[in-house]
Amino acid sequence: MPASVEQWTAALAQTYWTTSGSTGQPVSRLTGDRTATRTEAQTPVNTRVLDKQREGLDVLARAARLTAEGTPLARREAAAIRSTFVMEAEELAGEIESVPQHACPACGCFTLRPVKGKAHCFNRHCAPRPGLRRRWAYRDLVHAKPGTPRGVQRSDGYPADLQPLSALAEFFAQSGHKVPVGTLARWVKLHHLSRWPVDSKTYAYSLSDVATVHAVQLAARQGQLCGEGARPACSGLGDLFFNTDEQAAGVDPKLAARRVKVAKELCGECPFTEPCRDFALKHSARWQHGVAGGLSAKERRSMKGHSR
Repeated sequence: MPASVEQWTAALAQTYWTTSGSTGQPVSRLTGDRTATRTEAQTPVNTRVLDKQREGLDVLARAARLTAEGTPLARREAAAIRSTFVMEAEELAGEIESVPQHACPACGCFTLRPVKGKAHCFNRHCAPRPGLRRRWAYRDLVHAKPGTPRGVQRSDGYPADLQPLSALAEFFAQSGHKVPVGTLARWVKLHHLSRWPVDSKTYAYSLSDVATVHAVQLAARQGQLCGEGARPACSGLGDLFFNTDEQAAGVDPKLAARRVKVAKELCGECPFTEPCRDFALKHSARWQHGVAGGLSAKERRSMKGHSR
């Protein structure tokens, strides 16, 4: 499995990556290397893979220039563009490697997975509303600091993310923080997590519940304290807060109004509402769209007009 920009760029240039089947996914080397007969059409070329391979060459050149500058900021930017490219290449190849190794910037759990170019947090306790999943662009994820674990969470009712401990152990192994099934069993018993019977011998547990225990135990091992912490309510919800009002062109008006309403409700629960509002009223650029400080763009423009 390639692990660096150099390795991915070389791998994407191979025949078995640049050819694709009917699904558009990379196929085996046998299919890619075989020469078509006279009655067969040539194997189609996967242009997405070729574009990504060329992008890898550009990333290597940019990273080399930044590294040569020698400044801490330039070195950090070089590492960021390299890490971002690797995550994008892994998703293109259908692999999951780098994204799960990052802790969620909001909840601190290792529940991030790549979905359509962004890192989604699959912890239900991290979502501010049911069905509203936090997500980060890969580049933002590289720069974001891991969130502080909030403590053990427990589900009510019948959660939708029930899995046996063996499957949960495999899930957390992808983060690089492998935990044996026996250890998971002791943890869930220690923290009195709810369980649901699968058969006479097997029980299922909520992935989100066990993820919070996993994060708490790792934090305890590293000498970190767990707690609520102070984080903006909009963390990981940029698509909700900045795809509203006029920016949501072509979106159903009722849906846009619903987005604004949910964003304002979350602002009301945020400890940073007032400073966020003051900052948005004093600046323009990205703050001219969406909801900030509990106000829509129209409301902020109205307040600016009355203050003149």
